[in-house]
Amino acid sequence: MSMCFHYDRNTITTQSELKVSVADLRDLVQAFNIPNEGQRHQELQCVLESIMRKNCLKPGAIGVE
Repeated sequence: MSMCFHYDRNTITTQSELKVSVADLRDLVQAFNIPNEGQRHQELQCVLESIMRKNCLKPGAIGVE
């Protein structure tokens, strides 16, 4: 089963500039290497929530399904 990245097109666009730390990028890359799909999904969502907070985005602006 694959995961799908989604974002709220009313809040951000593909051209939006977001603040993403090196630690966030590291965590995203590491999350993709988690073998358990449920755990991988949970970790990816956690990292994306951190990015949303840092950019003052509303909950659910970006996520994975």
